[in-house]
Amino acid sequence: MAEVGVGSGPDTGTISRAVSVLRAVADARQPPTLKVLAETLHLPLSTTHRLLDLLGRQGMVERDEATRTYRPGFEFFRLSSMVVHRVPLQDVARPFLLKAAEQGGESAYLGMLDPRLLKIVFITHAASEQLLDYRLPMNVPYSLSRGSSGLAVLAWLEPQQIDRVIEDEQPHGAEERSRIRASLQRVRELGCAHTRGQRIPGAVGFFASVFDARERICASFGFTVPEARYDKGKHDRLIELAMHYARELSRAIGYPGAWPRPAELHSNHSPVYVRERSA
Repeated sequence: MAEVGVGSGPDTGTISRAVSVLRAVADARQPPTLKVLAETLHLPLSTTHRLLDLLGRQGMVERDEATRTYRPGFEFFRLSSMVVHRVPLQDVARPFLLKAAEQGGESAYLGMLDPRLLKIVFITHAASEQLLDYRLPMNVPYSLSRGSSGLAVLAWLEPQQIDRVIEDEQPHGAEERSRIRASLQRVRELGCAHTRGQRIPGAVGFFASVFDARERICASFGFTVPEARYDKGKHDRLIELAMHYARELSRAIGYPGAWPRPAELHSNHSPVYVRERSA
């Protein structure tokens, strides 16, 4: 009888199925059993067991004899660590920035959180073909409490960090501090920040939040558009693209949770795994 599930598509080889098993083990929040993996991948138990055995021989998965569950193996962690440390975030983000700039017709930027300074630093971008455009300086620390690029990051910091940033950057304006807190809640609810002229006079910004493998905020991804030629007809499209590529970048660097990240998770200080809702 022909195998179904992973083995029934166009990629029916052992390598394709083994990668699918490895991905399922890595994606699982709790170490899965053989039965759970077989059901998840719609594969026979015998096939799943054989693939796990092949992966185990290479050190890619390990079996806990006491619980009869599987987890990523030492060799998997060794290779993952090598890749993570050798490939900077800006290199991972580059293809996404190029696609975003091409599809949106505007320059796309990646701002990375500096956790020591609690500032945002633009580390790379993809320029549009527009004659009238902004070029944001790279590697310069900017405020988190102003501009969509900063707010998309600030919204997901720990509450005490948010307090520190707002008090340090807005020390004398109670009304302004209240406005910022309200805008952060909107970012958490929508998954994207939109501002006009906050960081740069005459600029319109659209930035979405990027999360890392530890489910922590690490960057923001989006567009900066000169207000002089801002087309309101592109508003929804730019938000859509910023959110789409922020999600894709988050996935590329290992974020396993739901995106947009549910707003209610902000009150939980520890990383929380929530599976992506079905479309």
